[in-house]
Amino acid sequence: MELGSFFANCDGNFDERESKFLDGYVDKMVQLEQLPKEELEEIKNNLPTSFDIEYLIQETKRMRDVVTDLEKVPLLRTLSYFIHGMILADGVIHPNEKKYYTEWKDALELDDDINIDEYLKQD
Repeated sequence: MELGSFFANCDGNFDERESKFLDGYVDKMVQLEQLPKEELEEIKNNLPTSFDIEYLIQETKRMRDVVTDLEKVPLLRTLSYFIHGMILADGVIHPNEKKYYTEWKDALELDDDINIDEYLKQD
């Protein structure tokens, strides 16, 4: 959720569509019985709106390091697609979103994942 909050806010505008995307994520986590809805809602409602991309990279690396080798790439790809969804949620791709997504992806060595230039084109 920290990643979602960061990408929802890094363009300076937390849009209602981004909020709905996060709500959908919470609902999916509840359906998958990952955490109780009340706990997920509390986490979502208490997220700071300001994160540093380096902090998020380090937190993602910590998360990656606690799963098995077989789970590492699927975990990172899942997070990558989540970020991609958050970026597209408001219909506007801000340069900061592209910049920080690329920085996050490169730091985690996801070179073969989503091609940011293909999927996040500015029209």
